[in-house]
Amino acid sequence: MKNKLSKKHLDYLVLLLACALSLVLIMYFSANKQVINLVVAAFATFYFLWGVIHHYFEKSLHTEVVFEYLLLAILGALLIIGLI
Repeated sequence: MKNKLSKKHLDYLVLLLACALSLVLIMYFSANKQVINLVVAAFATFYFLWGVIHHYFEKSLHTEVVFEYLLLAILGALLIIGLI
C-alpha cells in the first residue's frame, strides 16, 4: 500500500515540476511570443503523454481517457495561447 502511494506521489511530482518549469520558461521568455507558444505546446504534449503513461501503469487506460487528456491538452493550450 505504501509503495503504491509513493509511486502516485512521484507521478504527480513529475507533472508538478513540468508545470513549474513551463511557467518559469514562460516568464523568462515573456517578450518572445513564439517561444511562449512553443513552451505551451510542449507542455500540452507532455501533459497528454503523461496522462496516457500514468493510466497505462495504473491499468486504467481506456479510449475515453486518451481522448479526455487529448482534448484537455488541446483546449488548455488554445486557451493559454489565445490569452497571451
